Amino acid sequence: MDHMNSYERVMGVLNGKRPDYPPVVLMAREWCSKQAGFDLIDELDSVERHVYAQTYAIDKFGYDCVWDMFACHSESEAMGSVLKISRGHPPSVEIPAVQNYETDLSRLKLFDPYQNQRLSLILEGMRRLKNRFNHEVPVIGYIQAPFRHVSMLRGSENAMRDLYKAPESLRKLCEIAFSSLIVYAVAVISTGVDILFISDPSSSGDAISKKHWEEWGKPLTSRLVNLVKPTGIKTIMHVCGDNSDRLESFAETGVNCLSLDEGVDFEAARKLLGPRYCLMGNVSTSLLAMGSPEEVKEATREVIDKAGRDGGLMVSGGCIIPDICPPENIQAMVETAKTWG
Repeated sequence: MDHMNSYERVMGVLNGKRPDYPPVVLMAREWCSKQAGFDLIDELDSVERHVYAQTYAIDKFGYDCVWDMFACHSESEAMGSVLKISRGHPPSVEIPAVQNYETDLSRLKLFDPYQNQRLSLILEGMRRLKNRFNHEVPVIGYIQAPFRHVSMLRGSENAMRDLYKAPESLRKLCEIAFSSLIVYAVAVISTGVDILFISDPSSSGDAISKKHWEEWGKPLTSRLVNLVKPTGIKTIMHVCGDNSDRLESFAETGVNCLSLDEGVDFEAARKLLGPRYCLMGNVSTSLLAMGSPEEVKEATREVIDKAGRDGGLMVSGGCIIPDICPPENIQAMVETAKTWG
């Protein structure tokens, strides 16, 4: 098979084609920052640092994608949630926007992503990465799944409690959150990114039942995917944890690929979803952080054997790559994908 570049390799897999070898699509954020000599916090207000870190890491280690400044809860912050941002730690929601439905729901307003400081910086980063890599390396733009956004506006524990105690109010919040995500999704797609990455840990089997996923998360995510699909953008849905009981239901949302962690048996997932449905994962991030290169090579071979022999696989960690991951372990993963795949 002819050699492919990273763009051809990744987009080919997402289109059901067999690549020259399985692409390595790392969820690399603070790890890239560290390789470039930064802390993640140094990039949150600097497009230049972010683009430099993403470019430096992919040029040095040879994997197959670059990312926007992802998983920072920025959409929820733009609607009033207060983030905790500190050196050495990823951003987290400290104070959810909706403490009380009666007083806070009416205060929520749709944001203008081009006027919001953080969102506008993230969008500019996507544009610069796309201009830099064009059709050589795919650029991935991140968006929270609707139910994840709801959880970051209400607080995860409160949202889970509301499923039982305040479903009508939660439903109103879902619609407001969904509308805001459509606005942001349009802005993300307009930057020219190649892939929309929809993250939904709040719909994990470790968080809610399959019944609640199908009642709450699935309809919202399906609507989102159906609305963006006419643009031609490819979609990846990421859900942490053991989701073995809902893989088919995830795929029914219409996403092109499922990103899953080591809580899911990839061999079983491949049999369930078919030989060419795109799977992404699922090398343990703990192993990447603490294991040896030989252990990483073995885990990568195992993932390829289970789910990638007929294509349809993007090798990755099961979640965001920790900043303490030794560079040698990423090199081991990339080398194994090239030789074993």
